[in-house]
Amino acid sequence: VVREIVVPVDKPRQQQPALLKEIETTSLYTYLPDKGEIHCRQRSATFLLPSNENEMAMKMWQLSRGRAVDVRFYDVVYTRN
Repeated sequence: VVREIVVPVDKPRQQQPALLKEIETTSLYTYLPDKGEIHCRQRSATFLLPSNENEMAMKMWQLSRGRAVDVRFYDVVYTRN
C-alpha cells in the first residue's frame, strides 16, 4: 500500500489543500519453467482518504464509502536474457 499526496504544482498549498489517496497493488506471479518466464497479473486500486483541510476531498471520501474509485489491471511478463 502506497499513500500519495497530490498537490497542484502551479498553486501554493495554502490556496489548494492536498488530496490524499491510498494505492493498493496486489500481484499474482506464475512461473512458466518451459518458457523461462514469470507472468504477473497486477490489480491496482485507488482509495480516497478523508481530509480536514479540503472540503471537496472530504465530500468525495464520504461518497466513495470506502470503495475504490479507480481499479486497473496489468499483465506483466518477466523474461531472462
